[in-house]
Amino acid sequence: MTMPPLTAAQVSAPEIAERHRKVREKMEKAGLSAFVSFDPNNVYYLTNFANFVHERPFVLVLTMAETFFVVPVLEVPHVLRHKVGDFRLLSYAEFPAVVGSRWSDRFAEALPKQGTVGIEGACPAYLQAQISNPVKVLNIIDEVREIKSAHEISRIAWTSDVMTKVLAMMLGKVQPGVMVAHAIGDVTPYFYQRCLTESPQYNVMSSHAAGLIQPPAYTDDPHNFSCLTATCEPGGPFLGLVAGKINGYGAEIERTFFLQTIPEEAKRPFDTMMEMRYKAYDMLKPGAIGSEIDAACQAIAHRAGYETPLHRTGHSFGVTSHEAPFLALGEDNVIQPGMIFSIEPGIYIKGKGGYRHSDTVLMTENGYEILTQYPDRKEDLIVG
Repeated sequence: MTMPPLTAAQVSAPEIAERHRKVREKMEKAGLSAFVSFDPNNVYYLTNFANFVHERPFVLVLTMAETFFVVPVLEVPHVLRHKVGDFRLLSYAEFPAVVGSRWSDRFAEALPKQGTVGIEGACPAYLQAQISNPVKVLNIIDEVREIKSAHEISRIAWTSDVMTKVLAMMLGKVQPGVMVAHAIGDVTPYFYQRCLTESPQYNVMSSHAAGLIQPPAYTDDPHNFSCLTATCEPGGPFLGLVAGKINGYGAEIERTFFLQTIPEEAKRPFDTMMEMRYKAYDMLKPGAIGSEIDAACQAIAHRAGYETPLHRTGHSFGVTSHEAPFLALGEDNVIQPGMIFSIEPGIYIKGKGGYRHSDTVLMTENGYEILTQYPDRKEDLIVG
């Protein structure tokens, strides 16, 4: 697979049509007359429309011949501004509304009179209750999303480039006595600068990303970022993290790093984490099994005397920042070219610190390509 150029360009109508074709191909194999999508991520994937969904439902219905999008009339101009591809809008008055102008009335118009209707696992019970046809729960849009197109790879590569530069920016601000909030203060302006200069059709509704730093006292708790007023002091391990999605596509980069000096007690767990990381990359190739990679990484941690890692070795990216398939025990997925994973095995020692690097990695025909290129040796991760 040839790496395409970085791009923040909007998806094209032919690309959207191809996604619909792949979904309908799976619908036909499953014997469905229609498929209902409620998940905002899947709606975005098939329409280019992103929104914060509250009480007013947005429902996409694909039949074998047509696509319907049930939306509140309030949002019709918003949908028309951002939509890509051909589909029929069915607008309802409001939520709640009187009988005859409710979302469920428009939804009923989109459903076939006969045949089995597929719904996502994420569909709420109140939506399923409106379907009188036989129903199958199938995550076929999620399955189509697993293999990225050239356009999606370019978009994720662009997001990876933005995030890699943000990580370097943050680590360059870490000095003794600097508050975490000050070290990350330029992150959001940089996100906006890149989006507004490189993506004229930038949609703020399809972005939620952050750059964060964990001081040593917080790194044993991977998702605890309640440390903005903490002061950076020499030593480590610190964690620098940039993650989320920018202009519709996700990526992440993380590095364990040190301020001025590497404590002696930090060297062994860091080296164990790196051994797990090297093992994951060594096994990462088309045809490999995701659960086997995770098992091999866990075995290294156990042999070194550490507890079972708190989390899996990796997850995928796309129109979200966390999605299937996973590199995890319990998921025996076969890795294929065009998939994109995080590689992030970690070691966590309660009360002493956590050690984790993460990169965004594209699977190619012959192996992989790391999209977030940044030093990873501890000797190269001493700042200040």
